[in-house]
Amino acid sequence: MTTKRKPYVRPMPSTWWKNLPFYRFYMLREGTAVPTVWFSIVLIYGLFALKHGAESWAGYVGFLQNPVVVVLNLITLVAALLHTKTWFELAPKAANIIVKSEKMGPEPIIKGLWVVTALVSVVILLVALFW
Repeated sequence: MTTKRKPYVRPMPSTWWKNLPFYRFYMLREGTAVPTVWFSIVLIYGLFALKHGAESWAGYVGFLQNPVVVVLNLITLVAALLHTKTWFELAPKAANIIVKSEKMGPEPIIKGLWVVTALVSVVILLVALFW
């Protein structure tokens, strides 16, 4: 025998994620993808400008000097750093490194990732400035 009652559907407002700080931060972290898309489009525009000659490249450099673009790129940088920080904090949870029959804490792994990031950034900066 079947019943004619309607099943209970729990109401779920579109702002459900605003109730807990964990979910708000999660949505912020996932939102870092939007500035990354912006930066990808800017880089692709730069590649096409480079392909089409000096005049097109000069227009691209002028575009990058626009104050609105500078602010958007700074927002993108902050978003990328936030995403990097959360990713580096996640990495030790995926790596089970045992030293002298004890599991290594997350701090050396996180610090190592930041050191590698800083070194690679400095090398890229030196190549860009002096090559």
